[in-house]
Amino acid sequence: MKPASLHATPLAYFLEVAQRGSLSAASQTLHVAVSAISRQIARLESDMGTPLFHRDPRGMRLTEAGLAVQHYARRTLLDAQALQDALHGLASLAHTAVRLACTDGFAHDYMPSVIARFQQSYPGVTFSMINCEPAQVTRHVREGIVDLGLTFATAAQEGIRVEHSEVAPVYAHVSRHHPLARLKSVTLREVLRHPLVLPTPPNTIRQLFDLVCSLEDLRPQVLMTSNSISGLAAYLRHGSAVNLIGSLAVRNRLRPDRQVLVPISNPEMSQRVLQVQSMAGRQLSAGVRAFCDALLADIRRRRPRVPKLAGSPLREQ
Repeated sequence: MKPASLHATPLAYFLEVAQRGSLSAASQTLHVAVSAISRQIARLESDMGTPLFHRDPRGMRLTEAGLAVQHYARRTLLDAQALQDALHGLASLAHTAVRLACTDGFAHDYMPSVIARFQQSYPGVTFSMINCEPAQVTRHVREGIVDLGLTFATAAQEGIRVEHSEVAPVYAHVSRHHPLARLKSVTLREVLRHPLVLPTPPNTIRQLFDLVCSLEDLRPQVLMTSNSISGLAAYLRHGSAVNLIGSLAVRNRLRPDRQVLVPISNPEMSQRVLQVQSMAGRQLSAGVRAFCDALLADIRRRRPRVPKLAGSPLREQ
């Protein structure tokens, strides 16, 4: 292998081909001729002494060696950006692009609100945000597709550094006039005396809900299911039901004169763990670190003041 070949341009071309699956698709994204990209890939493979792609009629797929180079290339380019930011100091924040991934509950209101407040202090920072399932958030962070992830974890994740972690209990979300609204806490059995709206699997709230229903042989009356957390929360403005939700996802939109959150006392309903994740071993750029610190401060500030319930993180089956 010739280390001189591991420069930013060949690695960037390599990563784009790996992501897009073909030279032509990478060419359209990079605005570089197919022949130029092909030469860089061929040179990289020659210097490595091994093929990095399987070439077939359907496109280009990474070999095992290619997968190893992909991991190296992502981290190398990210670390190079962090070094550049450090050399330019905080002035580099004016040109930072922060890439985020989060689950549905955070994407509709919470994360946009944190981003907007951050941009009041750093107006030059731009953001991109992916809304996906918890496992996909972690995968995007591990692979360097995003800088930070806000998600729910059920176990330790390889290749992930946990910037922040805390138990994220599930609450009964009801209108102010609902019979449960006057109670300080409820059991899930008490909740199920009333109609519900529920998230669809593989949502972590649904996972815990189904677990308790199975353990206690509970039969819920479900009026609506949806993969949209905001859609379920909006239902309460128009109908009488119980929604199950985490406090952070709905805190900005919660009007105490109209809706309340009631703690659920079943220990199983406090087995979710909220995590802010970054790639293990990666040096975050100044801009990403500044936003991460702002996000953590906001999460801690919004932490609900309710008694901590027993329980430990639910392990994946």
